[in-house]
Amino acid sequence: MLQIASGMYFRRGARLNETLHRFSVYSNALRIDGAPVELPFAGLRFSTGIAPFAPVTVEVWDRLEAERPDGEPDLLIATSGEELVADAAAVLAFALNTTWSTDRDLVRRLVPDALPEGPRRGPSSQLRRTFDPNVLVPDDALEDAAAFSTRLLALRRPEYERAIRAIRRVVDATLLVADDVTLAYTLFVAALESLAADTVAAPTTWDRFDGRKRALIDAAVKGLDDEQAQRVRAAVLQADALGLARRFQAFALDHLDRSYFRGEAVGVLRPVTARALPHALAFAYQVRSRQVHALQRLAPEMWAIGDRADTVPIDGRDVLSLEGLSRLCRHVIRRYVDRAPTGLDASFDYRQALPGVVRMQLAPEYWIGRADGLRTEHGPAVLRGFLDVLLPVLRGDEHVLRADMREVLERCEALLPGEASTAKRAPLVALYALWHRLLPADSHRPAADAFLARFGGALDPPSAAAFAARLVLTGDVPWPTDELAELAAARARQLASGTDQPLPAVLDAALELCLARRLSQEGQDEDALSAVGRAVETLPGDERLIALEEQARVDAAVLAALDVVALLVRSSRAADASSSGAADGPADAADPVDAAAEPPDAVEGTLA
Repeated sequence: MLQIASGMYFRRGARLNETLHRFSVYSNALRIDGAPVELPFAGLRFSTGIAPFAPVTVEVWDRLEAERPDGEPDLLIATSGEELVADAAAVLAFALNTTWSTDRDLVRRLVPDALPEGPRRGPSSQLRRTFDPNVLVPDDALEDAAAFSTRLLALRRPEYERAIRAIRRVVDATLLVADDVTLAYTLFVAALESLAADTVAAPTTWDRFDGRKRALIDAAVKGLDDEQAQRVRAAVLQADALGLARRFQAFALDHLDRSYFRGEAVGVLRPVTARALPHALAFAYQVRSRQVHALQRLAPEMWAIGDRADTVPIDGRDVLSLEGLSRLCRHVIRRYVDRAPTGLDASFDYRQALPGVVRMQLAPEYWIGRADGLRTEHGPAVLRGFLDVLLPVLRGDEHVLRADMREVLERCEALLPGEASTAKRAPLVALYALWHRLLPADSHRPAADAFLARFGGALDPPSAAAFAARLVLTGDVPWPTDELAELAAARARQLASGTDQPLPAVLDAALELCLARRLSQEGQDEDALSAVGRAVETLPGDERLIALEEQARVDAAVLAALDVVALLVRSSRAADASSSGAADGPADAADPVDAAAEPPDAVEGTLA
């Protein structure tokens, strides 16, 4: 939000809504001079008293364009300012290596009242300066923070987002030191790992490859000639270079400046050496993996001493402590900001990134009746939306069909003649058939029967759309059992992979029940029970299906005469009205695309 409020993505000359937000942020940073401090992203008003920590008034300008690109006034005049001040506090905490938070109790718990005379205890024993009481912030530190934030705000949007997320994780990690040292250590690693996502590590040499893995590969290539064995080893090394751990290590090492081992290491207790750092990074990533995947705790040897050194000896080798990892993160992220490209990102729409805006899909009755821009590829979504509106009416939960599809149906009549694919036609034909077989005649298109006679064949092959239309209109489908089973299996695969043609879940459950009924009629009781079980798991918690499954386990014969439509789709009134009609006998029922008569249970009340 800091970058958006800076105005770099606003149109030139645009009229702005500007709102000044003031927050009290508690910090152990101290300024002797009480003069206001102006930074590129915030104004600071330090308290004049001396205390372990004190409130600092942070002022941030919330700027938004007053008009949308179409010239209409923008509805959002200002944000709450909370995200702005949170980002400002994170940048200050990161750049000044001090504590900044709007939570007074948290800062009180982290910052001791005074420096101890003996050994340090608590979070201040792990990190240098971060939690020390009344840390004096000189002018050059503020100048450095201003320069860093200026560069940060100028980054291209993708790089800015990566950098600010990493900065937040580093600050979060420091605040967690008092509560969970393992999670704090993991967040430090995660901050760098998030920046390393696009890094390509150079393959290591075979003699430096992990010894345990090397032994396995060497054993596997025995019997191959030298050239073949070398090709296998080279492929293994290239695959290793793509691993997350190697990319994390390569990114960190590539973003080390000479100053890390020189000026920045002055006064540091046991700073990590250049030769020890690769192993220390590998160890840090192992800690992260063990915590994330196995919830293993950080070894007490790494934090119990609390001397704020950069390294700790583990098994005879130096690894990074919390302080060492914190210092490394600050250095590497700064180098990332220094190197990252600056400038505008033409694809970024700042309105899509504003805080406090929740984007939700509109209820289908608000959009399914819109014909503008409708194409055949939109058919599955429109059919799903229509079914979502239609099924509550068929069940009796709603008394009015809250959608007028007549313009969409007219658009279907224009689209389908130019569409050769039966699969692409099916959703729109299903929509057309459902409307004209369930709605009264005064809602029909003039030549609906002729249109269905021409294109109704799209509902002959098994498909999700054809099943939905045929089930609602006739109670079953005419396809052979093997085709019905394959459709159900294909739907299950598609739902698992997220590539399905959308249907209400109740219809996917009905598909499994139709298969169960068919299998039961053919004497395949075990397979029928399995299909009922899948129906229950497709519509979890549905008491009707749970009761049916329990009954079928006692007497599988109940499935052979199951009325799927009465159970899941239509209300009891509708079921009674059609009990002697299509729902009971699909074999001799009229085809939905050929039937000319009014169906037995037309939707009443029609349109809202």
